[in-house]
Amino acid sequence: MSRLKIGFIPIEGGRFYEEALEEVVRGEELGFDSTWMEEHHGVKDHYWPSPLPVLAGFATRTSTVTLGTDILVMPFYHPVRLAEDVALLDVISGGRFVLGTAIGYKPDEFALYDTPLEKRGARFEEALALMKALWAGDYVSFKGTYYKVEDARIEPKPVSRPHPPVWIGGWGELALKRAAALADNWIPGPTADLPRLLAGKQAFVLNRARAGLSLPTEWPLTRDVIVADTDKRARELAETHIMAAYRKEYAGGWRHPFIDARVATDLEGLMKDRFIIGGPEQCVASIRRFVEVYGMTHLICRLFFPGMPHSHIMRELELLSREVMPAFR
Repeated sequence: MSRLKIGFIPIEGGRFYEEALEEVVRGEELGFDSTWMEEHHGVKDHYWPSPLPVLAGFATRTSTVTLGTDILVMPFYHPVRLAEDVALLDVISGGRFVLGTAIGYKPDEFALYDTPLEKRGARFEEALALMKALWAGDYVSFKGTYYKVEDARIEPKPVSRPHPPVWIGGWGELALKRAAALADNWIPGPTADLPRLLAGKQAFVLNRARAGLSLPTEWPLTRDVIVADTDKRARELAETHIMAAYRKEYAGGWRHPFIDARVATDLEGLMKDRFIIGGPEQCVASIRRFVEVYGMTHLICRLFFPGMPHSHIMRELELLSREVMPAFR
């Protein structure tokens, strides 16, 4: 078995930055490969709205971990501004940044930015094309349906050439075509079960071939993870923290594409093919299943759920490093 990369999403939301930074610094010391930030808006004590400044903060205190967005909602950014911010973050981090991005789906967030949900896919594609041109070229003239620039230039250019890796998330037929044709990789979110993951990967691979592009060398996968000293304790934490979040958020009006109220209240069902929950031995078995069945080569562990103590996340980093990672290295 080739070496499995393991990364994590630390504590986020509220005023928890100091705790998040401590987790990220410790994670690098323990041998984690990557750390990631999500993006949602207006959620109390869960999620931050601005992943790039947070990752810039992490970049100043780390030197080896990959830093990525999982994911950034591109329709909320002007592509020139985003191209500049991504380039600067790539410079600050010494070329360690991965732009994970997607078109978004939450109506309340689009309303917050006074941005229409309609045509967001077309706007996304145009924005990404403009950003790639700005990263690569000296003077760019671009005339699209939504964005126009004349002799535009950004400085500095990113360290990574031609640009930082772009990973696109999403599940629909168009999203998978977009990821295959326009991105370096597909980054599926944590809420999908194995059958949906396998169907998505199959569509991505087919679309990649149709686009005449080679397959990526990495198969990332984000999962909701709780590891504790015993299976029993991990399940208790899942009931208290993951299920509370799922009931409040996914079952409480988020209008998620495939997590409805019925799914979001069934821990047993969610543990079967979505969550990685248990003591170290159980977590190793769950992770191995995603490696063997899906082909996962990079596990991104979402470790924070509302109310989850910073002290427990620090403990999880130790358990994952000492008792889970060695099984895959």
